Amino acid sequence: MPQSESQWANAFPWSLSYRWGHSALAVDFDLSGDTARLVCVRRPGDPEEGEADVLLPLVDVVLVGDGSGWSRSPFTGSALGERLRYRAHRSTFDAEDGPGVRWHRLVVESRDPESGVTAFGEFTSPDGVCVLRSRVRLRNEGDASVTVRSVGSLLLGGLPSPDEVTVFQGRDEWLADGRLTMGALECRADARTWLWQIESASRGVWEVGEAAGRTYLALGGLAPHEHEEGVALEPGAEFTSGWVALALGTGFDGALGELTAYRRAVRRPRRLGVGPGAS
Repeated sequence: MPQSESQWANAFPWSLSYRWGHSALAVDFDLSGDTARLVCVRRPGDPEEGEADVLLPLVDVVLVGDGSGWSRSPFTGSALGERLRYRAHRSTFDAEDGPGVRWHRLVVESRDPESGVTAFGEFTSPDGVCVLRSRVRLRNEGDASVTVRSVGSLLLGGLPSPDEVTVFQGRDEWLADGRLTMGALECRADARTWLWQIESASRGVWEVGEAAGRTYLALGGLAPHEHEEGVALEPGAEFTSGWVALALGTGFDGALGELTAYRRAVRRPRRLGVGPGAS
């Protein structure tokens, strides 16, 4: 059943967890600590993979001069990612006047008290389709300019361990790094498959890696090689990463079927300012 519209919720760092989605998609968040974390993205009835000791921050941002923490990856292990403090979240369900699919929308807000950077994790999903669409919006609410070196549009940890999964990727010699802006991850034990596409031609990076013995997936966003000097944000300025989409299914064909349904939903008519690409 669609979730009813909710207002901004106050943070309860000692107890709050949150499940968002619809009949075809379940997305679990851990808001019980200071830093918001994405626990798992799954179909209702699938195993819940996330564990507290392997979860990554919901948003991970590297600022120039701020340090990159434990990881050599441009998308994980940043100092700022662990400093982000959950502030609020808001979910809505968009009704449409004419033909088309209705969309579930969620925004999770976090803030770094040291730099003043506020991060908005923005998620959407068409009702009844097992696809999560995600991007990150950053706003400099501090008093000084900051320079963003990297940020991912979606960061999901706690997936099956690397020796349990197979990664699929295509090659395209027309692209700078030779990789297509799509890929897939399949669990060999039960054929659960995560299939993704990057929806920004200029930000087509993605990464599969290991953290705490589990697999993580980092999609899209801003990577260091795209802007060697980073993206400067003056006080009050914003930067928004490109959209990425993550589809789930049994086997590659099952996930591809969900992604195809999602693509059709994106192309259907919708009211101005309401659809998935609305700012």
